[in-house]
Amino acid sequence: MKKFIVLVLALAMVLSLAACGGSSNPTAAPTTAAPETTKAPETTKAQDQTTAAPQDETTAAPSGDASWETKGLPALTKGCLSGNILITSVGQSSEADTVANLLKRAKFDNYTQNNVVTADAVTSSYQVLVMVVGGSSKGLGGAGLDQDKETARVTAVIAKAQELGLKIVCMHIGGSDRRGTLSDAFINLAFPAAEYAVVLKEGDTDDLMKGILAAKNVPTAYIDKQLESRDVLAFMFGK
Repeated sequence: MKKFIVLVLALAMVLSLAACGGSSNPTAAPTTAAPETTKAPETTKAQDQTTAAPQDETTAAPSGDASWETKGLPALTKGCLSGNILITSVGQSSEADTVANLLKRAKFDNYTQNNVVTADAVTSSYQVLVMVVGGSSKGLGGAGLDQDKETARVTAVIAKAQELGLKIVCMHIGGSDRRGTLSDAFINLAFPAAEYAVVLKEGDTDDLMKGILAAKNVPTAYIDKQLESRDVLAFMFGK
């Protein structure tokens, strides 16, 4: 009987321990880690820089180009001419005398004026032929010429100058007073041979000369006053 009591007490102790068994600390609930904050991608130095706008690639006019109006034709270039100058009239107007006087005032000492020069007198001692265009019935009569004779003379002079390689400059600085049937005939005779041109703007409002010059893309200066032709010629000779 005593053994039975001891056995019962032992069994009771075992059951008591089983009821209180396991960890004495409660099981902690699993902690959910806070999601990592996604960092914004770092901006690279190249990305951070503002892309520069492409520069205008339009080629600026060379600094040696003239600033006179050209009406869409090429500009004259400073120093494009050199050497001795032969000046002649085409049509026997007074503007050839004007050009010679302007060159004198600009201190040129390398020019010869001969308004009725013939082809035989055009020689390699000259490098530039300046033809000043404008018809004058009075001037033709005073020189013992008429339109046909003047046309023949000028045609031969142009041919000789081209044969010798002279640079040919055509000038029309008489304005609207040197337009009309006679002057226009001489314009159509001389200007197709021009390699450079100087034109008084108000004398080409109908673009007769511009049309002729455009066919060969001739460098041209359109001037507002006769006096400007002195500056243009000085510019062309690099003065």
